[in-house]
Amino acid sequence: MVAHRVSRRAVLGIAAAAGMARGATPVRLLVVTGGHEFDVSFWGIFKDRPDWKMEPRAHEPADTCTVYDRPVAPDFDAVLLYDMPRNITEVQQQHFLALFERGVGVVILHHALAGLQQWSTFEEMTGLRMREKGEGGLPPYTYQHDVNFDLQRVDVKHPVLEGVPSFSVLDETYGRMYHYPDIQPLMVTNHATSIPVVVWSRKYKNSRLAMIQPGHGPQIFGSPHFRRLLANAIVWVSRQ
Repeated sequence: MVAHRVSRRAVLGIAAAAGMARGATPVRLLVVTGGHEFDVSFWGIFKDRPDWKMEPRAHEPADTCTVYDRPVAPDFDAVLLYDMPRNITEVQQQHFLALFERGVGVVILHHALAGLQQWSTFEEMTGLRMREKGEGGLPPYTYQHDVNFDLQRVDVKHPVLEGVPSFSVLDETYGRMYHYPDIQPLMVTNHATSIPVVVWSRKYKNSRLAMIQPGHGPQIFGSPHFRRLLANAIVWVSRQ
């Protein structure tokens, strides 16, 4: 008899498919883009995921928040922000804030952390302060493309880190951004061009939030460790 080795990724895929076969309800996931270009390979993360019912929506125009022109909270369990808008109207604020009143989970990925810099409520959600041009007594934040840096697990038991080791990435770093003292660090780096905490969690009103700084791509999109990290974050914020 010939023994076959099965990869961990394959096992996870089989487990996910088995869960769906048993009638498990997929996470209703809204993915929001607009305001920043990104590599099209980003969408490959969402292929072959029967555990997610993903719907992409983009702001039009890109620097606005038109996805929230109408209510979205009743339709989703989790929202992945991969946008970078500059402006949000009062009506859009109301519909966006309704997510947190309802307890919809939110994952904020990479450049989405730098969105809505003039709306202080957004930084209260992320637990991160920055300014592109140095307003508000802060120096301008920095960014550096194509950096090899290590993501080190923090010694804490958290569902977002389940099955995720410390690993290295080739991606974009951000600097001169400042965390609130009450965030929960999950992964850190000591690279000189990066903020020290690069993955963290937080709660805002009735929602769980997970913030992931790396995610520019395209190289990182193929990393099984990054994909596991992002998948864990989506599951955790959605309370599935």
